[in-house]
Amino acid sequence: MRIVKLAISGSLLAVVLAGTTLAEDTWASTLRQPASANEVAFEYDNHLYFAPDEQASESPSDQPAEEAPAVGDGGAACGDVCAKPCRRCRRRCCGCNLGEPWTLPQPCFLACRDITLGGWVSAGIYGNAHGAADNGPLGFNTLGDGAALHQLWVYAEKAADTGGYGTDWGFRFDYVFGVDGPDTQAFGDQGWDFGWNSSRDYGSAIPQLYAEVAVNDLAVKFGHFYTMIGWEVVPAPDNFFYSHSYTMYYGEPFTHTGFLASYALSDRVTAHGGWTMGWDSGFENLNEASTFLGGLAFTLSDDVSLTWALTAGDFGAGLVGQVDGEVLSAGDIYMNSLVLEWQLSNRLTYILQHDLGENSNLPGGSVQWYGVNQYLQYQLNACWAAGLRFEWFRDDNGARVITDNGGNAGDYYEITAGVNYRPHANVIVRPEIRYDWYEGSVAGGMPFNEGRSTEQFSGGLDCIVTF
Repeated sequence: MRIVKLAISGSLLAVVLAGTTLAEDTWASTLRQPASANEVAFEYDNHLYFAPDEQASESPSDQPAEEAPAVGDGGAACGDVCAKPCRRCRRRCCGCNLGEPWTLPQPCFLACRDITLGGWVSAGIYGNAHGAADNGPLGFNTLGDGAALHQLWVYAEKAADTGGYGTDWGFRFDYVFGVDGPDTQAFGDQGWDFGWNSSRDYGSAIPQLYAEVAVNDLAVKFGHFYTMIGWEVVPAPDNFFYSHSYTMYYGEPFTHTGFLASYALSDRVTAHGGWTMGWDSGFENLNEASTFLGGLAFTLSDDVSLTWALTAGDFGAGLVGQVDGEVLSAGDIYMNSLVLEWQLSNRLTYILQHDLGENSNLPGGSVQWYGVNQYLQYQLNACWAAGLRFEWFRDDNGARVITDNGGNAGDYYEITAGVNYRPHANVIVRPEIRYDWYEGSVAGGMPFNEGRSTEQFSGGLDCIVTF
């Protein structure tokens, strides 16, 4: 008796969302029958093979391909049938097996309370065509003369999940060490973990430490947590690209301290609102800042989502120094971000982001910045994805993009192309190339090549291992 197995094919798409982790990624696929009655599919060595079936009828089947519910186990599913033949039997092979994800051993006394331990290691190398020792204003990727350990990250978490009914509680604790550590400290008011540095480039931070209470459709977090503004985030596994945009690094906050409430108005609309101690502050609120943080998240359709977030209020005092012993005001802050995510097809995703920020009522006047980011991400199969980012960032007053040579008022552009390769469910390799250029005043020194150039080619590769 001839045994015919179903062949796995279809589309795969990885959609990267702010605030998700690697364990929450979904890899979708569909099931279908062999292409015709003359083709038989069988599995060998974790691969699928397609070969002529001499015993089958020569007349093609007129039955349409039958789809089954999507599966997301990250196993042998892949996109289209590969054109490259298998080395063993020279038949067409569809082979992209992510394997089973593994995690840290979870102690029973934590697991039985739904508390999860995890983390990741992110390390890589990034350089520029100038051969300069630093990469200029490329935030988080400033080192241009050697490999770097970016993030040695551990976390403990209990999610507060009511399913829309009842009550629950949760918490989150994150600790990071590496060259990204100093950039995630509470540098806004220079309190909390500010200065936990072990060398010129390396340091530690506790970027999140909060408790959460949920009642039905309402959830409120209290403590120190990541911002809801923008698209890119600090945790490496949640970003497609190795490098970061100017908008994310220079135009947005990283963390807040205070409280933030989220309420599901419906299945498609969620409202956020809360109070924070300005930007990137610790628990002391040394600048005495007082700001609102909130926004709205819309699910416009199964393929389109829109998030609008803002922060506004009194930025406090102390950020701009002192004159004759008098602490100068940091003025008022207003900043909003609009992010549109559109799934153009099962494989292709487009993200559009627009930011606008203004720091007003400063001793010297006001400063403003704004820009547009665009992303295209294409899922080739379960193991490979390609991406493109184009950004324009305007620093109106030369007050946001600050290098060793000072700041310049003008326009910063960058285009980045890269791929994500996942040889295993716990491993991501992210090579990329990038071109930056600047247009504007250079009175404060050119931004690249240690003050000698207005443009730069750069690139690098990092590897992320989650656990």
